[in-house]
Amino acid sequence: MTVSGERAGAAAWPGRGVWLTVALLAAIGVLAASLRVAFPGDLSIRAEPVRERLMAALSVNDPLLSERPAQLARFEERYASHRLATLLHVVPGGLFLLFAPLQLSSRIRNRHIRLHRWSGRVLIGLAFVAAGSALYFAMLMPFGGAVEMAMIPVIAALFLGSIARAYLAIRAKDVVRHREWMVRALAVALSISVIRLIAPVTEVLLVPRGVHPPELLMVSMIAGWVLMVVATELWIRGTRRTASAMAGMPAADVAG
Repeated sequence: MTVSGERAGAAAWPGRGVWLTVALLAAIGVLAASLRVAFPGDLSIRAEPVRERLMAALSVNDPLLSERPAQLARFEERYASHRLATLLHVVPGGLFLLFAPLQLSSRIRNRHIRLHRWSGRVLIGLAFVAAGSALYFAMLMPFGGAVEMAMIPVIAALFLGSIARAYLAIRAKDVVRHREWMVRALAVALSISVIRLIAPVTEVLLVPRGVHPPELLMVSMIAGWVLMVVATELWIRGTRRTASAMAGMPAADVAG
């Protein structure tokens, strides 16, 4: 690849569409975290009228409608009774989603490298607090039962493991591997937003079949997580050559 070709590829990488997608998913996650902070013990109960209107507009029959108040109360009780743990989950998680995408920006990284490094260290701390509190809820009071208890540790391990690999890679001055592992970590975090987008579709498809809310949540979580992980791996593999070319360019010319 020529120098001009490298520069053109760098300018287009990762692409405006990817940035817009990341921004949208991050915004959804930050909004969800903010709403949970505002309504720590009854957020889904407050949202229930919106869900009912949506289901009615789509002519979706819910054979388990009479059970929903008790299910929602059980779901919200976890947060209402453990407000500190709730804040330790949603506040660091929201801050991670808000600021982690900025770590991928070359404009910030190349002009303010010290800020990039220190904010990266802060994000590592936020990630461990958010993941640790997620494990607390999943292992001690799982709404989704054994499936949640098995799945959340896997997701947390992938999230924190990716961050650890990214840190070790940059310590070894392997910029390409550092970026890949940070992209994986961000993708796991953003999968929470993907789950929120998939959940209404899951409800429309499975509620008429009598699937209970805990199972609906687990289906949405698995689908959202798998979709995000697969899409991220395909993107990383598809852009690896461009990323490698960028790593060999002067710092001021590396696109984020």
